[in-house]
Amino acid sequence: MNYNQYARLDLPLTQQLDELKQLDFISENYNKLSFSNNIYTAFSNFFPEVTSSEGLDYKFNLLAINSKETLKDWLIDDQSSLSNSEFYALALQLLNYEANQDFDLSDPIQLMKNNQLPFITDATIDDSNFSSALYLLLNTRAKNGFELIDNLADKGFFLKYIENPNFNQHLFFNGKALPVFDAQNMIREVVYIESDLDTDLDGKRDLLQATVFRPKETDFGLKVPSLYTANPYFGGTNDDKDDLHNVDENLTAVTAENQPSFKKASINTFEKTTPDSKNAQSAEELATRQRIYRLNDYFFARGFANVYAGGFGTRGSDGLRNTGDPSETICAKEIIEWLTGDRIAYTSPARTKTTTAFWSNHHIAMTGKSYLGTLATAVASTGVKGLKTIISEAAISSWYDYYRENGLVIAPDACQGEDCDALAVVCQSNLKDSGHAIKLQEQFDKQLAYLQEQQDRTTGQYSEFWEIRNYRHQLKKLNCSYIGVHGLNDWNVKPKNAYKLWQELEKLPIKHKLFLHQGEHIYMNNLASIDFTNMMNLWLSEELLDQPNNAYNQWPNVLVQDNVKPDTWHGETTWHNNLGEKQSQVLSELASEKIKQFTDNGQTFKKLNLDAKHWENEFIKGELSELASEQIKIRLPQNESESILVGRPKVNLSVASSMNKGQLSVMLVDYQKRHRLSIVPQIIEMNAQPLGYQFAYETLREFKPQTQSTDFKLIAKGHANLQNYQGKQAVNINPDEFYDLSFELQPTYYCLPKDSQLGLIIYSTDVGMTKRPLEQTTYTIDLTQSSFDYSIK
Repeated sequence: MNYNQYARLDLPLTQQLDELKQLDFISENYNKLSFSNNIYTAFSNFFPEVTSSEGLDYKFNLLAINSKETLKDWLIDDQSSLSNSEFYALALQLLNYEANQDFDLSDPIQLMKNNQLPFITDATIDDSNFSSALYLLLNTRAKNGFELIDNLADKGFFLKYIENPNFNQHLFFNGKALPVFDAQNMIREVVYIESDLDTDLDGKRDLLQATVFRPKETDFGLKVPSLYTANPYFGGTNDDKDDLHNVDENLTAVTAENQPSFKKASINTFEKTTPDSKNAQSAEELATRQRIYRLNDYFFARGFANVYAGGFGTRGSDGLRNTGDPSETICAKEIIEWLTGDRIAYTSPARTKTTTAFWSNHHIAMTGKSYLGTLATAVASTGVKGLKTIISEAAISSWYDYYRENGLVIAPDACQGEDCDALAVVCQSNLKDSGHAIKLQEQFDKQLAYLQEQQDRTTGQYSEFWEIRNYRHQLKKLNCSYIGVHGLNDWNVKPKNAYKLWQELEKLPIKHKLFLHQGEHIYMNNLASIDFTNMMNLWLSEELLDQPNNAYNQWPNVLVQDNVKPDTWHGETTWHNNLGEKQSQVLSELASEKIKQFTDNGQTFKKLNLDAKHWENEFIKGELSELASEQIKIRLPQNESESILVGRPKVNLSVASSMNKGQLSVMLVDYQKRHRLSIVPQIIEMNAQPLGYQFAYETLREFKPQTQSTDFKLIAKGHANLQNYQGKQAVNINPDEFYDLSFELQPTYYCLPKDSQLGLIIYSTDVGMTKRPLEQTTYTIDLTQSSFDYSIK
């Protein structure tokens, strides 16, 4: 296992000594003590749960420095040095590795090298280099993926700060905030923030419920930053099965007559009320322990408040959901305005007593995955004061790119038939309360009718409805830093949402970083191969606590997890086609026939009794005649050497349809039999990572090679409406007439081993994503006028 580490700072020796003394790992008179005394002082701190010298003797007797001697024996002899091997034998045991099982006591350095753990190469550790070796050890990742200093929290090392009533500040080590706050006795409260909007049209400003978890020290004057997660699922969700759309229907030819005209949603707007904090009251205590994101939990013990708000229409709040609408961005932004003192909030929905975020230092980060990360991106685009950074994971940057593609209705993975209206139903959780339902159901039904009309599942064309839901076109005000995270195998929020946003962010004068992992629609904070949580600690300590740690320069702009070599990450300056050399392949050069045909039967999967996942696997295999007849498969030459496919591949097809309409899909496939990494990280150890003292735990995971070899791997897909061959807007086409249709596939960064082979599958109906027509359509491809463009590094 490679424990890649990017968050460890290389600090001057004087600063290392100051930080070690601050935590009592070495004494003030360190230079006057014997080496063995300094070892005793330092190693005593690794067992804070032990309260007696006898107990320490026992612990030291459990640590072997070699195959014959324990640390206790060595201390009795009062020696003046340890060999490099002896010191790192001790170090590995402190890092939770087992001697004679995980490593050989006679050669601990081999495991250090195998796991990419840092170590001092000096032959001996003595007075001259012990402090450096100790500091490095405390900042080394243990077997559970956390740095040793973080693991000491679970043992009670930081109780001396937590239990000290006079200690009321953030504490840093190696540029990162330490868990010196009592996570067991957090303050839980709920507030009701007054919006400037009235989305349910009842004539009153909507109230937005926010749930706050903050350290008790904030009641005694400490100001803390906030990690705010805008989470439409926080109040619960509704079952949307009855609200999914039927996709077993024929395509509709796009005409000027069947495209809807845009109608702006009806929302009452009020003037902003200036808050008055003179008579503010305490917020309501909250019994819930519900939290969402373990990364937020990790930061709580380090002195960051956690704030969750569902927004309009969610349980505890007024209003109606309007998926992706600017009103949704506004309501999420208004939570930040309260946190910075610029907005009124009440202690209850009665609106009689106001309350303030008196504990806030007015520095906020937004966090979250999927819809949560989407709202972080949306709010960042407003330039709201106080938002310093966002950690946006698997986020939508354009709702069109989530539910549509090149003039087609396209579903997110495993969400066939979902659309803006269905998602609004899922998140309208305030209807779970019957009183709210009585007042809101009629208006919500009108809201759904509006969404159903405007989202336009008939033509799939881009419109003003989608334009106002495209955050990439609204970035002029964005002034906070950005952390993006996306899975290269995410077919829910497809990678182009991150790719396209990244291209726009590159034009802005802001700090921005991107992580691309090998997973699907997941968080990545608990991966063993990278110290992501510590990296975010470094980042947020600087962004929200003004700790000058130069976090921005600690790792490359883009970090990409390798898809072939386990535990391997690549650093890049950007993510773009220009990273590689442009290649273009005329398809006729790879096929025996110059013109090929296939006939699409959108319902074949039902005859074969296949669900979407099994259909895709069988379709790529192409062994079933019913599926082989619905595709054109073309393979490129085998790779003569290892290479990397980067950016967005593009297909250029000369195509004719037997009808005056048509949808084209393309898969890009890696053909080679080998053991590939899973796209779901496997559990290495349950509850391995302590997030604070007796608080919460995170499970350690990593992508591992699958036990069974596979013959192929889907790299990317793309879909397009043939009527959109001229661009964003559809035009009329004639049956059996050739049109030049070009479209990009999903972006990637994909390592291709020697002797692997790229292949294209050209087809029409994608069972898991497109509409599935009830009629047959024949497509003819002129391969002499068709090509495939891609970039290879």
